[in-house]
Amino acid sequence: MKSFGTAALLLAVAVLAGPAAAQRPATTTPSFSMSRPPGGTPSNTPAQMPGQPAPGYGPAARPSTQPKQPSQTNSGTAANSASPSPYGQYPAMPGVLPTGVPVSATPGPTDTLHVDLDQALALFIQRNYNLIAQRFNVNLAQAAVIQAKLRDNPNISVGANAYNPATKTLFPFGAKHGADVPENNGNATGNTVNIQVQQLINLSHSRAKLVQLSSTNAEVQQAAFEDLMRTGRYQLVQTFYNVIAERRRLLLLQQQRDQLDRLLIGFQEQLRLGTVAGFEVTRLELERESLEKDHSDQLVQLSGDEAALRVFLATPGTTFVAPEGQPLLPDPPATLPTRADLTTLAYQARPDLRAATRQTTYAQQNLRLQQALAVPKVAVGASYASYGSTYANFYMLQAAMDVPVFNRNQGNVQAAQVGIQQSGNVLSQVNLQVEQDVAAAVEQLQHATDLRRRVTPRFVASIQDVSRNATRDYQLRLIDLVSFIDKIRAYKDAQMHLIDVGNRLELAKQQVNYVTNTPVFTN
Repeated sequence: MKSFGTAALLLAVAVLAGPAAAQRPATTTPSFSMSRPPGGTPSNTPAQMPGQPAPGYGPAARPSTQPKQPSQTNSGTAANSASPSPYGQYPAMPGVLPTGVPVSATPGPTDTLHVDLDQALALFIQRNYNLIAQRFNVNLAQAAVIQAKLRDNPNISVGANAYNPATKTLFPFGAKHGADVPENNGNATGNTVNIQVQQLINLSHSRAKLVQLSSTNAEVQQAAFEDLMRTGRYQLVQTFYNVIAERRRLLLLQQQRDQLDRLLIGFQEQLRLGTVAGFEVTRLELERESLEKDHSDQLVQLSGDEAALRVFLATPGTTFVAPEGQPLLPDPPATLPTRADLTTLAYQARPDLRAATRQTTYAQQNLRLQQALAVPKVAVGASYASYGSTYANFYMLQAAMDVPVFNRNQGNVQAAQVGIQQSGNVLSQVNLQVEQDVAAAVEQLQHATDLRRRVTPRFVASIQDVSRNATRDYQLRLIDLVSFIDKIRAYKDAQMHLIDVGNRLELAKQQVNYVTNTPVFTN
């Protein structure tokens, strides 16, 4: 009787603890899920609970994610890049940051960097090493423009008589070596000086063509820099949202693991008293180990994305980056932009398309330059000789040029012609890529939006009921072990689904921004 009373008391305590434990995670700081990857410092800020909005992102505080409807324009080309975008433009140069974005985010007291998406993008523009290195290519191209504008320097040569073998005199200069000296018999024995000045004259205006070519190359490098920033920004945003989703999955797995831990403690005591079967405890332990494995796998994935995030933000390896400010289930866009509108935006703003277009211009300018270089330059000049020619003072005008008999720059001209064909094909490929990128982004956004709209408040509430009732019903023996495990797995899968739905919608919106290089959707 004493053992039966003890077992009944334990069962009553477990029944009371079950519902409370299912509701506590919203206010309880987990012991492990908020830790940084092994070898780091844990964060003091808990991850956002599944099913709950992030602080400051309630219905009244959540920023609008609805896209403005773009103006109806015909599908344009790169030539329409001067047309203003109804969505605004991303900053194209380092240091040009959105208004209100702090220059840097500060690490927390436990070596954790808390940043929202705007702060992360600002840090990326300021610190990312690849971006800074590519910016130097723009500076180098601009320096080449300055160099191309410079004219050829004039050439000056001076010659003098260093030795007179008749008189055996070094550097025979002075009055005694002149023709007016009687012993020289009217012949100068020294004072011989030759001075010559030459200047190259460009008959084909190749310098102006080189300036145009260098300027176009600077534009290509600027577009390449902007495209690198566009790609890096998108990869940063992807990693940012993935880290948020992974932290939420970790928290969910830890909650279920802790819930099973509490249940196992009670059942192991009952097993000791002989009131439950041993296979039930073993089966619960196996389920708990399965959750532990999922938790470990998720932690490994988080560690990889955390490392990528630190590289994007150029932060030390000892810093744990904690992304913040994104709701679990963002509101779906009320209206979706059309494929034609987004294609027009992409043609206007895509830097890779602009780079390919300017590369075609570069190839055409290079052909004109190579053809101009086939025309030889003329060297004109004047020279003066004292006592070094027929007359005592000899003045001469000079002109010289290469005769284009063998080398007429044929190889470079042919290579330039091939370059035009090559750049034309590259431009066609980029145009096709832009259209397909937009088509894929629109389709993924449509799928993600439809998936989000199917998640109703009633569905979210029913998920919470599954978790709340599963442990209680099993402890009261209203359901068997198989049904209990099925319910907790269903709850885990449903919560994972909610995390995936929200993450997929955010990534789909950011992909639209990426393929158009325009902030169609803002945070």
